[in-house]
Amino acid sequence: MSAPGSRQLSRFDLLCLGVNAVVGSSVFLFPGRLAGLLGAASPAAYALTALLLAPVALCFAEAASRHDRAGGPALYAHEEFGPTAGFAIGWLCWITMIVSWAAVANGIAAYLPGTAPWAGKAVAAAAIAAFGALNWRGVRLGAWTTDFFTVAKLVPIALIAAAGLKALPAWRPETGPQGWAPLGPACFLAYFAFQGFETVPVPAGEAKDPKRDVPFAVLAALGGSAVLYLLVQIAALSLVPGLAASERPLADAASALMGPWGAGLVTAGAVISMTGYVAGSALGGPRYLVALSEEGHLPRRLAAAHPRFGTPSASILCSTAVAFVAALLLDFDGLVDFSNVVIGAQFLSTCAVVLRRRARAARGSWAKARGAAMPAAGMAATVWLGAQGGWKQVAASAVVLAAGFALRAGARSLDKL
Repeated sequence: MSAPGSRQLSRFDLLCLGVNAVVGSSVFLFPGRLAGLLGAASPAAYALTALLLAPVALCFAEAASRHDRAGGPALYAHEEFGPTAGFAIGWLCWITMIVSWAAVANGIAAYLPGTAPWAGKAVAAAAIAAFGALNWRGVRLGAWTTDFFTVAKLVPIALIAAAGLKALPAWRPETGPQGWAPLGPACFLAYFAFQGFETVPVPAGEAKDPKRDVPFAVLAALGGSAVLYLLVQIAALSLVPGLAASERPLADAASALMGPWGAGLVTAGAVISMTGYVAGSALGGPRYLVALSEEGHLPRRLAAAHPRFGTPSASILCSTAVAFVAALLLDFDGLVDFSNVVIGAQFLSTCAVVLRRRARAARGSWAKARGAAMPAAGMAATVWLGAQGGWKQVAASAVVLAAGFALRAGARSLDKL
């Protein structure tokens, strides 16, 4: 897929891709929900979830340091466990990206006052279609757009985070009426908020120095986002007394901090943030299909470069169309729950890849045990976080995976004709 001279993504581009993928809708929509679960102790959900995901991010960084091709978790699984595992993970990676893409597109309307449900769906569909078309025209154009939205959305969030830093000395982690009992559901919400760092390796085939820049961007995206979320949550708690009941928590916090113009700034920032996430998804999502087609699982035409723009136009068109339909048919909460369970597959597989490689490289039992600690911790954390969503989503994931294998079998049959 990567022809000479086609590696155009810099370290800054990859970092923006990661931060943009992590900081999407959650920072604007979840503070009130988390406060309703844990009260003033709600920042602890972000802190605990970030700690649980740290070994997962380290596994992604370690795996990414060995590769310079597109695919991310699907590529790692394919090389370590074979083509069947590679397809399974790649298919679920693509589905996760599509679902998250549609979920955040649906979230845009939540920060547009007075938006009717049908109008919110129209906004979501328009955003998906527009950025799909933009990325059709070129990876460089898509990367510039992602960079712009990432920087633009961080400005109002940083203002709230600064207020959180000021309020930090007075913060006391006092739980709500239910104590720590809702910690699991709170971490399940935070789990969605931190998703996105795993997308950084996906366009590695178009990065200038992927073995060096991708691991840096993965770890920086998770670490930076964790600090940002903690400070924003503390700020919202200190500025909005009825935070648990707020439908636009950061806008209310900005209004208390800066007056009406502050609320307007954060409202604009929320729309920019979620729109930026949609832009980043349009860039990263289709590359999963590229990796699957390059490995022979799906028709080769999905990996073919556009004769004029050099982009995987068929993969972009397919991904955009599926996200468009998902945004119209599904609601935000259902998309979040499903994404949380499906993404566990790529986290588990990447940790398992690192675990197996370390076991092969170790020469003694103690070395094997020591090397297994980080990937094993990542796998245990992923299982616990995913379990908070219940078996209904697991069953839905199994159905989606079965549909993927059916599609794979059909594509292979057509190739033989």
